[in-house]
Amino acid sequence: MQAQEKIPQKWLRIGLALTVSIMSVFLWFTAPAMADSQPARRVAINAKSAVVLDATTGKFLYQKHADKPMFPASTTKLMTAILLVTHTEPDDVIYVSKAAAHEPRVRLGLKPGTELTADEALHALLMKSANDVAYAVAESVGGSQEGFARMMNLKARLLGCTNTNFVTPNGLHDDEHRASAHDIALILAEAVKHREIVQTMQDTHYTVHGKAIRNGNRFMYLKNSPFGQIIGGKTGYTSKAMYCLAFSVRQGNHVLVSVVLGAPRKSLMYRETRRLLEFAEHHREVVLV
Repeated sequence: MQAQEKIPQKWLRIGLALTVSIMSVFLWFTAPAMADSQPARRVAINAKSAVVLDATTGKFLYQKHADKPMFPASTTKLMTAILLVTHTEPDDVIYVSKAAAHEPRVRLGLKPGTELTADEALHALLMKSANDVAYAVAESVGGSQEGFARMMNLKARLLGCTNTNFVTPNGLHDDEHRASAHDIALILAEAVKHREIVQTMQDTHYTVHGKAIRNGNRFMYLKNSPFGQIIGGKTGYTSKAMYCLAFSVRQGNHVLVSVVLGAPRKSLMYRETRRLLEFAEHHREVVLV
């Protein structure tokens, strides 16, 4: 039997190096596809309606029953706040009538005849979610609740809202008072363009007419947000609307808006908002169902 020729060590080293290089190139090209083929983590959203909007591009990143008219509860006050800051100066007077003072809770608890500044009213609206102050704003800015509702609906149409009909300035229940998650997202995207609204949403403590108030949005107390730089938003609840939250953050150069309407519990309202915003930042890894 003829002896096998020995391959020089130099050629073995060259062959090994070429093999390693070819495998490296193969893995570099196929790694993204392999990663994409991994099963996505599926996360259920229990809220009746939900959206994520990239307000910078105008693109909706996630939608669940986005166009269904819902009871929006106190997320309504985002529109009230927009009209307040665009039709008044901070020191303008907001007058509390007898009708305003007797609106159902949550109230700031002001007596008929009380006068607030527009800036105080803005804080009571967005931090305390005061129904009496929202009604006072409607009468002071729109002349009446009905007149203010017409202003609200006109502004909603101008923003592109197609499934919204506002009746009250505070979101207290009315069968005809409706808005979709899609439309609330558009309204919050407009609200955060106003510096005074953002500053108010970010305040945690304030004093209005001698009354100390705290921000009712627990996200505003986060020290280190896991889903972006917090801008702010508005909570809402009625027995028929259930728990609602419109919230906005900055992720890089983009402003993201999430809306959940009709969450069955307050804890789920916050948890699902967090999931929505995490989805917006890592949407290849999470599928919401």
